[in-house]
Order: sequence, then structure tokens, then C-alpha cells
Amino acid sequence: MKKLIKVVFGTIIFCIIFSLKPFVSIRIGKYPIDRIGPYTVTPEIWKRKKQLSKIKSIDLWGHIRSRVPNTFLYKIVSREVRFVPIYVYSSLELFFKVFNLNKLSKNFFLRAYTRDTQNIIDNFDPILKLTDKEKREAEFILKSHKIDLSKKIVCINVRDSFFLKKIFPNFDSSYHNRRDAEIDNYLEVIKYLISKDYLVIRMGKFMKKKVNFKHPNFIDYSFCEFKTDLLDVYFGYRCFMTISSGSGWDSIPYSFRKPILYTNFSSHSKLQLSSVRHMSIFKLVKNNNNQYLNIKELLDNDLNLITNIYEEKKSLVSNLNYIENTSEDLLSAVKEFENYVNNDYKLNQEQIKYNKNFLSNFKAENVKDIYGEPAHSEVLNGVISSSFLKKYEEILF
Repeated sequence: MKKLIKVVFGTIIFCIIFSLKPFVSIRIGKYPIDRIGPYTVTPEIWKRKKQLSKIKSIDLWGHIRSRVPNTFLYKIVSREVRFVPIYVYSSLELFFKVFNLNKLSKNFFLRAYTRDTQNIIDNFDPILKLTDKEKREAEFILKSHKIDLSKKIVCINVRDSFFLKKIFPNFDSSYHNRRDAEIDNYLEVIKYLISKDYLVIRMGKFMKKKVNFKHPNFIDYSFCEFKTDLLDVYFGYRCFMTISSGSGWDSIPYSFRKPILYTNFSSHSKLQLSSVRHMSIFKLVKNNNNQYLNIKELLDNDLNLITNIYEEKKSLVSNLNYIENTSEDLLSAVKEFENYVNNDYKLNQEQIKYNKNFLSNFKAENVKDIYGEPAHSEVLNGVISSSFLKKYEEILF
């Protein structure tokens, strides 16, 4: 009976949308709600892609309010997105399934794109915004805890497995473990940034352990008593730059167009290469014969793992050895990235040389998103750290 009611409701929605087609195009999508990354990035990519394609439509997104990853983020996203109950989307989807109308679906359904394949981050201002009142509220909280906001802020976002275990205790997320990194390896980076008079903030909602370091200009925010959903977003908005291992929270500084150094990146095919604001170093990988994989092999290995996600009974857990960036690698990359940002994203000759070599071995056109469309932009503006490529040249090339 419930299914029948849903099909009837979906039929009504279809008839309304179809009858209005001569006058206005209405599209409906399923908004990604479980993870903060897609939740944040979707408006940035979807709205700009729509603008570039000159699509005129009323877009509605099916949404579950009780499952949002961050309540303040919901507040600012909902200023830009028309949310409707998820039942509206699922009813229309069921209608299309029951009557086998999949060929028509592209005219009715939205896709939640999260990959910047048109250099959107470099060419457009952010969609998401904080009001002056919201900024003042965040600043009041920080000042009341004697945080010096006159300093430039650097956020450090290093993934561990504790978050997913906490949020989804019944979900086996072990195949993500290769994305984890040891926060203690970033200690020299933290000390260096403090020596340069930055305020350093280690981000994270739920983390496994504290950083074994204390300093007036270092905040282990994951364990702070004043941690709030507002500050989760505000730090991503306010920071001068971010150092990340490539996990959900960095979508916030990403969306606010902040410079990001990606470290310990393990999803090699999905390196962030669309924006000049992004530089990366990644995990080296050894095969079962204890041999390092070169760039072409790293790409092929990651594409195979991604393919397994969509095929039943295929393992998502890699049996290869993913090797974390050393403290020295991290510090060298941070210094290079800092100079790169301060030099207005201009490359020196060594960086040009090594990145040209990297891109000649990295076949970006072979990488697709979840919809089978290109996952990388035609113009690859992102940078791989030349200090990293130079050190491991014999392995990677």
C-alpha cells in the first residue's frame, strides 16, 4: 500500500512538472547529506555548471533535515538551495522506475556534481557566504577564549578512522583506512608555522587522539570546549591556507577559495588538479613484491579500486602498502606551498619542469566521476610539489 501511494504521488509530481514544461523547466535531485564534503561542494559546482551551460530551470533538492552533517552549514547552504522533503524525490524516482521511463530521466533529475571540471574555483566567486552577523558571532566566541585573531590562520585537517566509526558505527569503512595519516608526523609543520607567526588550528569533529604539543598559537580544536558547528565553518572561511590529507572538512576552505596543500593523498586518480590554489603530495605505494609504483601504475591501481566500488563481490580494500609522507616531506611541501601562495601562485622553473613531467605520465582523461563523465578539467591548473617529485623522481618516473 505504501509503495502504491508513493507511485501515485510520483505520478502527480510527474504530471505537474510535465504540464509546466512549455513554460518552465523543473528539475529534482537527491541532495548528498551524509558527508560534509559533497554537502558543501554541491552548490558551488552545480550552480556554476548550470550558469556555464546557460540552463534556465527551477531546481529542487530532496533533503533529510535530521541527517545534515553540520547545522550551521545547513543554514548557509539552504540560502542558496531549494530543499524539499526527500519523499518528493523518491516518489518521482519510483514512478520512473515502475514505468521504465529512464530515458526521460535526464530531463527531470539533477546530478550532485562534486568535481570541478571547468576551473570553477579559479573563475568564480564562492556561492556560499557568511553574513556579517554570523562572522561577528564567531569572532565573539573566539575572542572570549582569548584567541588572537590578528594572526593569519592555518588550518590542519588530518584524517583518521575515528570519525566514520563514531558517525556510522554499523558501517564497515575499513577500506577508507588507506586515507588515514598520523597527526604526529605534522608536528614539525605545526612548529614551523608557529615560528612564522601563524595561528595554527588542527581541525576535526571527532579525532582519535590529541596532538602531543601545546603552544599559545596552536589550537587542537578537535578537543576544544568551545567547538561549534559555526566555528567548523568559520575557520574554513577565515583561514589564510589549509593543509589537509583530503577529507570532508577541507571542502569548506575549498568552497571559500582558500589555498589548500593536500598531503598524504591516497586516491591518486582524484588529485585536485583544477585550481591554481591547490598543491599536492601523495602517498607512495609498494606492491606485493616490495616495489614502488610509478605514476602510471598509481593511477591504474586507483582506477581499479574505484571500479570495484560499483561491482558486487569486488574487494574495496587494497592489499598494497600505502606509505605516509615523512615529516621531512611534509615540511618541505609546506615551505614550498607557502612561497607559492605568497608569490601569487606563480611557478618557478623547477616547478614547471617537474609538473610537466608529472602530467605527461598522469592520464587525467582516463578518470571519470560517478556518472561516467570526466573527473578532471581540460585545463589542469593544480600543482604537485616539485620538492616531492624531485626527491622521488627515480621511483615515480
